[in-house]
Amino acid sequence: MLKASAGRALLVRKPQVLGMHFTRGGHTGLAGGISCWSRSSLQADPRGGNTVRKRMFVYVLVLVLSVPMVAVARAGAGGGGGGSGGVVVTPVPVPIEEPVVEDGPDEDSDRPDWAGRDGTGDTPGRTNDEPGIAMGDLYGDLYIILRDINGEPILSAEGFVQPIDVNGELIPLDAEGAIQEGYSELAQEVEFGRLNLVRAPNEVIDQAYEEALGAINGASNIGLDPAGRLLLTSESGVKAIDSPRENLALYRELMLNGYLPGVTPGKFGNGLAHLGEGSPVLWEKADLDRAASFLAAAADKGGFISVDKVVYVNSFLGINTVEAGYFDFVTFAGLGYTYQRANAYNGVTATLLQPVLSSDPGNGMGEDYFVIRNGVNIYDKVFSGADYGPSEAGVAGFVQASDDALKTVTYIHNWEVPEY
Repeated sequence: MLKASAGRALLVRKPQVLGMHFTRGGHTGLAGGISCWSRSSLQADPRGGNTVRKRMFVYVLVLVLSVPMVAVARAGAGGGGGGSGGVVVTPVPVPIEEPVVEDGPDEDSDRPDWAGRDGTGDTPGRTNDEPGIAMGDLYGDLYIILRDINGEPILSAEGFVQPIDVNGELIPLDAEGAIQEGYSELAQEVEFGRLNLVRAPNEVIDQAYEEALGAINGASNIGLDPAGRLLLTSESGVKAIDSPRENLALYRELMLNGYLPGVTPGKFGNGLAHLGEGSPVLWEKADLDRAASFLAAAADKGGFISVDKVVYVNSFLGINTVEAGYFDFVTFAGLGYTYQRANAYNGVTATLLQPVLSSDPGNGMGEDYFVIRNGVNIYDKVFSGADYGPSEAGVAGFVQASDDALKTVTYIHNWEVPEY
């Protein structure tokens, strides 16, 4: 049984910041910073499931449309340089505030107002103009349900999808497949946050892809940041593609095609050639490693990625279809997608704000003081050195890869060196 994670990362509120220095897989970037800041400041198309899966997909869609209760549905460049842990400046005292949990869009959210419900409770955005794809009348109708290793719904003996509670127990259904009276509060709605953008008209995501494509083709060098997002070097400096809207567009195109269409031939190097059209192998593990990071960068900082969220997003974006069935994580690239955290994050470092240590200059100043530190180990800081996997082939490994990338995005966002 696959269960969604209920964890939420803690965000530390501080001013908008951009500058940082890091290394990942041999790629290095540098931007300006200041001395101190406070916490306030597959060769075969993996979507081509077998006939049984296609029939299952169609059947589930029919069920969903008839019952308003439910709706259907980074290891890549890896490795990399270390970096010294030296302190580069002398700390200066700055007041500190208590951490707060960010529950909504933060200051750099690209989520448009129409991506969620309006004042009447209606859900503006894309209508169901693609037959066979269950859009759902309301996002509140999309529940966490019992799913198999590929993320496909496991139906009851009567042929209904089966919502589960926080303990993974099945919620009783009536003869028509609706949740029995008195049990509706046990159902868990899938919260999308910024990912509500999947409901937007196709043109919105198309435009976002064109913007990302322009930045990619205009870059002189392309690498990865610590979370696996594309890192572009251009005349204006070094910057990751961090727009949630553009990352969702990159995710859609990569999952639909196995590469990023429209990128200038030969643009991708540094171990990223698999992202370009004409790669000798259409589908390989590295493609899903990058897709996991793109999805993470499109989601809410401080949030989490779950199996249900991935499957629903894939259905809205047309990655899951009646014709092709569900995206096949189990037999992807002939082997299935698996993930191991240590392979993805060992050796990944960044230069970030960090609390003063006893060994640092000015060590008597206490925890209210921070320094810019080189070689911050992401594996240790974000995951406390705890490994995950290798996962069994299936959707769970992809979900964990994306969730790990999201935790990394959140961490480096909270501790990045401000520009001024």
